[in-house]
Amino acid sequence: MVLLEEQRTVPMAAAQGAQALIEQARRRAHRRRLRGGVAVAVVLVVTGAVLLTGAGGSSGTVTETGTQPFVNIQAFSHEGELAFVSRGSLWVLDGPAGSLRKVASTSFTTNSHLLAEFLTPPVPTSATVAPGSPAFSPDGRWLAYLVTPQRSNYPDASQLWIARSNGTAAHAVGGLAVDQLVGWSPRADVLAVSADTKETLYCSGCGSTPTWHTTHVTLVTPGGRTTRLFSVPSTAVYLEDAVWSPSGNQVAVSTLSFNRGGETTVRAYPVNGGTPTTWFSIRNSQRLPGACPSACAGNGTVADLAGWWPRWGIGFWVYDDGMSHNNDNTPLELLAAAGAAPRLIGSTLSDGTTDAIAAGAGGALAIVASTGGRELGAGKRVERCNQATRSCAPVAGASAWSGVNLQTVCPIACRLFHDPPSGTPGSGVSLDPAWSPNGSLLAYVKAPIALTGGWPPLAWYDAHELYLLDQRTHSTTKLADVDGAAVPTWSRNGRDLLYVADDGLWLTPVGGGKPVEIEHPLFPQAEWGSLPGGGTLDTIVYYGQVDWTGQFSWSSP
Repeated sequence: MVLLEEQRTVPMAAAQGAQALIEQARRRAHRRRLRGGVAVAVVLVVTGAVLLTGAGGSSGTVTETGTQPFVNIQAFSHEGELAFVSRGSLWVLDGPAGSLRKVASTSFTTNSHLLAEFLTPPVPTSATVAPGSPAFSPDGRWLAYLVTPQRSNYPDASQLWIARSNGTAAHAVGGLAVDQLVGWSPRADVLAVSADTKETLYCSGCGSTPTWHTTHVTLVTPGGRTTRLFSVPSTAVYLEDAVWSPSGNQVAVSTLSFNRGGETTVRAYPVNGGTPTTWFSIRNSQRLPGACPSACAGNGTVADLAGWWPRWGIGFWVYDDGMSHNNDNTPLELLAAAGAAPRLIGSTLSDGTTDAIAAGAGGALAIVASTGGRELGAGKRVERCNQATRSCAPVAGASAWSGVNLQTVCPIACRLFHDPPSGTPGSGVSLDPAWSPNGSLLAYVKAPIALTGGWPPLAWYDAHELYLLDQRTHSTTKLADVDGAAVPTWSRNGRDLLYVADDGLWLTPVGGGKPVEIEHPLFPQAEWGSLPGGGTLDTIVYYGQVDWTGQFSWSSP
């Protein structure tokens, strides 16, 4: 049995004074699978991390216990590296080495006096933390992840950690308490993070309480070297979001000001220095299609960046009238080039809990259009987007469900007003689009509708089916042996799909064959389902939405 040294440091956070900023932070926390940043002083603690090689159980598997997950090491032997969160720890399944490594521990110690000034209440001297949001670099050499203290008061900043792809040499990046981990550059081993600084900016009702605002974007190398790419000016400006360009040579940043005469601006900053390019700005009254029928005010409109996609440009969600977030159907606008007029391409969920947008090779783009509010089980359908028309259209049959009608457990009023007959539009939803590496196939999930308070039960997740749409033939195929699928993820060669089912990770060949379970659980039983087979869901579910992608990352060979 091999032991690996593991270090822990202390993330920091502060209470938000204004309700709008608290809601904004809540939304960002859902999106931390690639987000983070704040200067902190820390004390390191060394703990042990165990390397397992099929310990216990049958040959090539790790037996589930109260402290470790079930893992099928043998079934993953040719599939690269898999990082996942389970039993309160981060694990790396190393396919080529045939081993499972525990990368993160579940506790840390800090100098409490360093935190007392900023946190209400402060983190105790010894507190529980949660690792999460693992992300492999595009070349598969490095693994980034976040460590966040588990406190009842909200919000929390996170500590950024980087390790080698097999989980060894894990180390914290000093001087950053992560707000948003923008992600790895698509072309280099460089991370971008957005970070917080303690400042007293515009905050109605804050009084003397310190408030935290995202104020800069920093580039981080695996060795821990940091370079500040962007800092907001000293005026009352707030950094909303940032995204990488497809080429990796720029980072787009969205900023806004809540003060009178403020503005909302999207600029692209070259990573090697140079003058930024302004893509979009609202200073005075301006219309936005689908969002502001009469006018948008510069200090009342938020441009929340959704991505920067090849052949499409920069996409952003619009929140108007000073909203910190829109939980329901949010207009998704497209900027084809710097200075171009925004164009509406659809409305989606935008809180980041689920993936509403999928970009692929050759300019392939798909969205999950939302017409039914924040409930994941109603009014959701996968749409393919056309580059020529800059518009999106539903996939055939995307909202029709022909399986078992689970709405029979819904109250009479629900069935009377919201229960279309089986096989008709509106009887189902489609979710979780994912393009194959060459952009020829679109994988997506279909499920029956699930409405009203108390929905969806575990039976709804178990009913999910997995489909493949062929771009060339426009034909759709259901993967017959897959049950309960969510968030399908492609192997790099396009031959296999990794997906979530029953709170675990499964692998299935695209060309036919039986799926095999690789790991379980991802979430604790008390959070995922307290009553097996049809019970209730607790803290991890937001109107049916589960942040599955924040629990794992796959580096396929």
